[in-house]
Amino acid sequence: MALFSKSTKIEPTNVDFDDLKFYRVTDSKGIYDYAEQIMHRYPIVLNFTDCLISEANEVLMFLSGVLYACDGEIMKIQDKIYLMAQKSDLLGPTLTKFVNDYKKK
Repeated sequence: MALFSKSTKIEPTNVDFDDLKFYRVTDSKGIYDYAEQIMHRYPIVLNFTDCLISEANEVLMFLSGVLYACDGEIMKIQDKIYLMAQKSDLLGPTLTKFVNDYKKK
């Protein structure tokens, strides 16, 4: 019985920096567009600096569910700036370099 089997190792995949999409979020109107990008395996960076906290939380909660279903993850880059991508893409050299270069220390 294999209820508790070993998890499979995630193989890193590399995406081009040109595939990374950047959005400045001002409200929750574009929530389905962001979800569409995630479902098509495009990594996205969302900047919530011009967004109300309640709307930012709504967007983050919804996209967390989308990412979970698509085997993705959210990484906080800086205060109110988040990277959302597939787990395998986050392990690749392009996004690893992006995170290391822009993550606030």
